Amino acid sequence: MTYSVDSGAKIHVNIMELLVQEEIVRQLQLYPQRMRNYINQVEVATYALNRLPPLYASTFIGREHQKRAGQQKYKSQITLAVRRALAAIERDPIKKSVPLVSESHAQYELAKISLNKLENLLKKQGIIANNQKLSWNNLNKIIYPLITKAQSKTIKKQDIESKIWNINPYFQSAND
Repeated sequence: MTYSVDSGAKIHVNIMELLVQEEIVRQLQLYPQRMRNYINQVEVATYALNRLPPLYASTFIGREHQKRAGQQKYKSQITLAVRRALAAIERDPIKKSVPLVSESHAQYELAKISLNKLENLLKKQGIIANNQKLSWNNLNKIIYPLITKAQSKTIKKQDIESKIWNINPYFQSAND
């Protein structure tokens, strides 16, 4: 399977997020398993990241440079920020909150649901086998021939109706 990278799909990442997540995992190892289950790591990370400087990178080399720099320069600050974040979250570990969901994640989830609905429809219509799985990789191979076939049938139907109309001006198609 071959993938191409869109030259317009450039990203940047905050390496501090990675360093904070690594520290959270390290510090949570010291907690009892029962307590770890109640700690929302996203809230811990958010609390800690709001108290630390960002370290953005947009290239692989930049990412490695920022990671080394962050580990050397900010290690003690990261450790302290995570410790304080855990303490703050521990005060109310089962607090109810409504998390933010990224727009791209929400769109991805909707796309998965749509793909699943399309798969079920194609199975119901007997277009694909019940054991066949519809995916983004095979979608074009399945749908394109169907569209091409449907278009050719529509063109033929329109041609036939046009010819009948020329013969019988009172003809009404089934769609009228």
